[in-house]
Amino acid sequence: MTHLIDAPSARVWGLKIALVTSAALAVTACGGSSTPSPSPTPLPSATLAAVDPCLVGTWTVVAQNQSSPANDENITYSRGAGEVFTVDAHGGVTIDTHAAQPVALEDSSGQKFTATVAGTGRGTLTTTTNGTRRSFDFVPSADDTRTTHSFDSTGTELGPARPDTPFSAVYTCAPGRLTFYKTVVGYMVDGPIVTLTAGSGNASSTASPTPS
Repeated sequence: MTHLIDAPSARVWGLKIALVTSAALAVTACGGSSTPSPSPTPLPSATLAAVDPCLVGTWTVVAQNQSSPANDENITYSRGAGEVFTVDAHGGVTIDTHAAQPVALEDSSGQKFTATVAGTGRGTLTTTTNGTRRSFDFVPSADDTRTTHSFDSTGTELGPARPDTPFSAVYTCAPGRLTFYKTVVGYMVDGPIVTLTAGSGNASSTASPTPS
């Protein structure tokens, strides 16, 4: 079913990221003589914004047990435990998929799918606070090899493997527990709220927080 691979959702909002570029202006004097163009002032090196200290550490995804809207219908999600996220104090992220279980999905018509992840995710995240709402932006780095593979109930893969792409998410964080959900769902498999617990071990989850 193609919407497992590409499924825009009407429930979420996007965050805009502004990219700023600059150019130097060369000035040539009139009257046949020229004045050397001034050298552009070097821009300061980009520095990674500090990340919310609550996110720093090692986190393991717990098994899902929830229904969440995606592709304008409710999707039931289960399994999917074992992926390990490590976040350092500068916002560097490593995602270890070697122990990750497949995510099981079932749409409102009863069709069943699975999604698996492979490779190693790498990138950076920055955090933003707006009142009580906390969000982060994740940008994969050039050496990110993490991919998502989606299959129908017969085990047939639905399209090519999908590489990591930048995304924004709203998160909640408390000692020992982290949840996040993507603010734009381009793929059905990205629809649920992801719950993680501190450390590199596996756990089970029965809670299904609701996005605000």
